[in-house]
Amino acid sequence: MKRRSKLLFAGVGVVLLFGVLGTTVMNASAAFVTPTSLENGNYDGEWVNLEGKVANLEQDGTDIRFDVTDNNTSVDVVYDGSMPETMAEGRIVVAKGTVDDGSLDASELSVRAHEGSGGGNSTNSTEMPPAERE
Repeated sequence: MKRRSKLLFAGVGVVLLFGVLGTTVMNASAAFVTPTSLENGNYDGEWVNLEGKVANLEQDGTDIRFDVTDNNTSVDVVYDGSMPETMAEGRIVVAKGTVDDGSLDASELSVRAHEGSGGGNSTNSTEMPPAERE
């Protein structure tokens, strides 16, 4: 009986592991799309990662409504959740959700740090300035 219990637990563990891996792979394989590619493609009912600039940002109760634009076209996005602290007009955002009739019902939002905020003077270079090399 002890051996059967071990085999049962091992089998359940393997099934759970495959379930977790399958879910992770499905979320990781969601297409990154721009508003233009979303408009030109057939994504209705699919989970996508929509990336672009925030425009027409409105908060109404718990819903956040905004457009994601790539300067060619824009897609309406509805997000039911709290507004991220860094969310603002012109910021680069990735809205993750399901496409429904040309708009996106987002369940996750990611605001890109320091992109689209107009700062532009920061650098990520680790190279020493010429005056300090000597």
